[in-house]
Amino acid sequence: MKIHILTFSSRNFITPVTKKNLELLKEAAENLGHEAEIIYEKECFMKFFNKPQLLIRNKRPKDIKILLVRANFLSSYMEYRSGLIKQFELIKTPIINKYLPVLKAKNKLRTLQTLNKHKVPIPKTYILRSTDYLDEMAEKIGSFPVILKTVFGSHGSGVSIVESRRGLNSIVGMLTDQSSSLPIMIQEYVKESKGKDIRVFIVGKRIIGAMERIATKRGEFRSNFHLGGRVRVAEMTRKEKDVAFAAVSALGLDIAGVDILRTKTGPKVLEVNANPGLEGITKATGRDVAGEIIKYCVKKAKRLNNKKSKSKKK
Repeated sequence: MKIHILTFSSRNFITPVTKKNLELLKEAAENLGHEAEIIYEKECFMKFFNKPQLLIRNKRPKDIKILLVRANFLSSYMEYRSGLIKQFELIKTPIINKYLPVLKAKNKLRTLQTLNKHKVPIPKTYILRSTDYLDEMAEKIGSFPVILKTVFGSHGSGVSIVESRRGLNSIVGMLTDQSSSLPIMIQEYVKESKGKDIRVFIVGKRIIGAMERIATKRGEFRSNFHLGGRVRVAEMTRKEKDVAFAAVSALGLDIAGVDILRTKTGPKVLEVNANPGLEGITKATGRDVAGEIIKYCVKKAKRLNNKKSKSKKK
C-alpha cells in the first residue's frame, strides 16, 4: 500500500528533525512492504470552482488511500496550513490527524480550553495581553519561579522561566507593549518535577511507548530531547495512562504525544503534541515507533475502504 505523508517543510529546505522523522517513516513503510510518498505543502494548490478541489504538482490527487499529516508548523500561516488539511478532508481524503484536532493542539489556548472543559488535569494557568492585575495573578499562582509561554510553539520554543515578580512585570510589559503582540501564558512551576516530564506516545487507542525526559544542561528547565534532554523508559501508573488517554480523546487526535508532569496532587497534562518527534521515543523505548504508525495507517485505510465498499453495495 502507498501511504502519503503531508509535511509543511519545503522540498528544498527541511530541518534536521523533520528530515529524520520522515526518514524513519519511509524506512518503516519499506520494511513492512509498503511505500511512503511525501507531499510538500508548497506543491499543493487549493481550487474553488463549483466544488472544492486540490492540486498536487498541478495534478488532481488520485487514489490517496490514507494521508498521514505531520503538522510541523507553528503560528506562521496557521490558518492557511490548517486550511490545507481541511481541503484534503473536503475532497474526501482519509486523514490521520484531522484538521480540527490539529488546530486545537497547535494553539495552547485552545488546548487548555478543551482539556479544561473535559476536566483533564492541567497546571494552574493564566493567559493575558497586558500587565493589568498581573500582581494578583502571580499571587494566585503561588511562589516563584513561574513559567512564561507563547500560545504557539513546540520543541521548547517560546518557553521561559521567570524567577521574580519584578522580572515578570518587566518581561510581560515588554511582550505585551504592542497592539499586535500575542497573548502570554503564565503557568505555575512544578518544583517537584525537577526538570523532568513524561512523554506518552499514543497511536490509535494504544500507548506505544512512554519516556521520561530529563533536562541535563546547566540552568536548563526544559526537558525536550532536541534541546539536549536525556531520555529513558518511563513506568506509568494507571492514573497517568488514564490522563493521557483522556487528553487525546478530548482533542480527537489519532496520533499524539502527551506531556505529563508528576505533581504532588497527581499527574497534570502540560501539552498535547499533534506532531510528536520519533527519534527520542524510539531511542528511549527501543520500539519501532514509526513502524507502529505505519501499521495503524494501513489498518485504518483498509477499514475505511471496507466501509466504503459495503456502503456502495447497499
